[in-house]
Amino acid sequence: MAVEIERKYVLAAAPPADVLAAGTAYAIEQTYLTSTGGARRVRRRTGPDGVRHWLNEKHRIGGISREEIEREVSEDEYRQLLAEADPRSGTVLKTRHVLPHGGQTLELDVFEAPAGLVLLEVELQSEDEAVDLPAWAAGARDVSDDDAYTNVALARQLGA
Repeated sequence: MAVEIERKYVLAAAPPADVLAAGTAYAIEQTYLTSTGGARRVRRRTGPDGVRHWLNEKHRIGGISREEIEREVSEDEYRQLLAEADPRSGTVLKTRHVLPHGGQTLELDVFEAPAGLVLLEVELQSEDEAVDLPAWAAGARDVSDDDAYTNVALARQLGA
């Protein structure tokens, strides 16, 4: 179990191709599962390290901090877990670009579903850690406290 502290920003558009090319790209399919509390999901991630699968569970602690339990699963277990997909939700499809920036790592998600959405996430050591966004993220809007931009809420939009 770990604590995830994360700032999240919505961008008007993806940055230029040369910025994206400087990072590592992963195609992600994220499906939310039925749950009695918190958010449970399975993720299929395709990237330079091949195709990998995870089961993840998050519970809000407070502010922008969440308790997170995550473990890698086999493809067979992933397929079995898909049988528990939340019928109210759709599958989130996105390309994640992992970009180093100063002492922090930026995760830029360009969504196919929901189409057109671009989110930038920065994992922090503490809630008050400063975030220095790159110039290409000018105009980014902090949505860290806006539940509408959680992946579980985006999945529910797709299922509606």
